Amino acid sequence: MLRGKYKKYDILYIYTFKNSHSVLRTLKDEDLIGVWEEDGINILFFHKPKEGLIKELIERYRLELESKEIISYEHWNEKKVPKPLRIGPFTIAPVWCEGKWDLIFDPSVVFGGGTHPTTFMLLELGWEFCQNFGIPNKVLDIGCGTGILSLFWAKLGSNIIAVDINPLCIEVTKNNLALNNLSGKVIEGDIKKLLPIKVDLILANLYKGLLEELFELPSFWCGKYYLISGFLCEMEEEILRKLKIINKKIIQRKESENWVCLLIKNF
Repeated sequence: MLRGKYKKYDILYIYTFKNSHSVLRTLKDEDLIGVWEEDGINILFFHKPKEGLIKELIERYRLELESKEIISYEHWNEKKVPKPLRIGPFTIAPVWCEGKWDLIFDPSVVFGGGTHPTTFMLLELGWEFCQNFGIPNKVLDIGCGTGILSLFWAKLGSNIIAVDINPLCIEVTKNNLALNNLSGKVIEGDIKKLLPIKVDLILANLYKGLLEELFELPSFWCGKYYLISGFLCEMEEEILRKLKIINKKIIQRKESENWVCLLIKNF
């Protein structure tokens, strides 16, 4: 995230370790953007090169460096740099954009800046949902990423529960809620182990395989409505077939740039 003297992202210095160590969760460095944990590895992001620190971490904690990379922020995350957008009554913008905005967020280096078609469609369909069904009391955001979906629903007045298995996403989401003086319950963990969580609306912008795993869990179907995305048009037939098997009804569909977003009602 942006801390201290840093007001925007420019060049990312990325160090990937083959293994992990708990000390990295509490690593303090003025140039640190964040530490990504996934599948037993750690990826460290900095604003500046940190060869000395990396050497020290390797020697002290027996970490194994797999790779290091230098990349511009504009080429990070599929070249989809977050930018201001409008959804319903709200303007949403990254923290480095000057102006008066209803919501601001620091995307850091995690997914969910609003420019990806799946995220934007979930926001669009979310606002349409409010127009048709009202504002839900409780909303569960699975795989919250930057927390931009949670910000939107919290701003509308819903009680938010945001979940992600990645601790950096949890840190970023908590920070973004605080930036907007909004509250929500933000939980680090495997959603399959946390379910059931009874809510009115579940948001799931996830990859196809995880969606299919969740579909097969009775504990997943504890909400009234579901907004799901994260799969391409060519994957939709298989997704629909699985939903038909468990007797779930699609009540709205959006498509953008070959990505699909569905609104499901749980009867």
